[in-house]
Amino acid sequence: MIVKWAAKRIGMSIAVLFLVSLLGFSIMHLAPGDPATAFYGGNVQTLTTFEKERINQAFGLNRSVSTQYISWLREALVGNFGFSSREGRPVLDIVMERVPNTLILFSVSMVFIIIFSIALGMKAGMNEGSILDKGLSIASIASSSLPAFWIGILLIWIFSVQLGILPSSGTADISGKSGFLDKCRHLILPAFVLIVTHVGIYARFLQENIKEEIKKYYCIVAKANGVSQKELNKGILRNASLPYLNYLGMTIPSFFGGSIIIESLFAWSGLGQLSVKATMTKDFPLLMGCILITGIIVVATMLIIDLLTFLLNPKLRQEEMGR
Repeated sequence: MIVKWAAKRIGMSIAVLFLVSLLGFSIMHLAPGDPATAFYGGNVQTLTTFEKERINQAFGLNRSVSTQYISWLREALVGNFGFSSREGRPVLDIVMERVPNTLILFSVSMVFIIIFSIALGMKAGMNEGSILDKGLSIASIASSSLPAFWIGILLIWIFSVQLGILPSSGTADISGKSGFLDKCRHLILPAFVLIVTHVGIYARFLQENIKEEIKKYYCIVAKANGVSQKELNKGILRNASLPYLNYLGMTIPSFFGGSIIIESLFAWSGLGQLSVKATMTKDFPLLMGCILITGIIVVATMLIIDLLTFLLNPKLRQEEMGR
């Protein structure tokens, strides 16, 4: 049963990755500018028309977009993403150097977001009308409304410029003497911004779902039959967690979109910062590598969330068995 379901989800994920790569490739070629001239940077104006045509022909840029995409896709399927037009190195090598930093930032931020949102949402939802309940509603709107880059700049000014206790950018000390603790110090500010801008809205979502669950008939019956509050809370949280997981999965792509801004602001050497750099320099092979690898991470994360939902929701399992 679960194998059949997983195979279906994996097939859908592959289709999503195909569409992401197709859209990314098409949008890049619709963007203004000539990617071939990116090789020459500020010396573009010195190139003659013949030299530009020769460059386009050498890199296959004179072919139709569809032909270029098919050629790129064929190579990408065997792990060859081409070479960076700016660095002259294999795209896959450059991207894989950045993947660990992106995964660290994403994992640490998401773990704390889930922990805090469940704790706050559960407590506020169980105490409707309390100060925490009303305060969380206001705080969630405020935190999600404030621009992440503004919060980041404010934190840099306070903790880096004024207090001088935390680094303002990078992933390691410029002296080269970096270790686990140094990595953690560089991680605090970007992770904190992501947590603050997301935890409120997730907590609010869980809070409202818990309020709805408490009012349902099964809770009233359970209380009347003398079920302990601890056991009842477990059931409420289990039922409220299903839409919470679905919401979490739906917002993962936007979470990665926001992390691009944070990585750029704090010069965190991840895929987000690399994507911005590749866009600015019109390094299209590198940008396509960033798009595809980021897409794989997002799709894999959503697959894990879908699996958890499938395991926790008996209705989904029954529907799958009935097919």
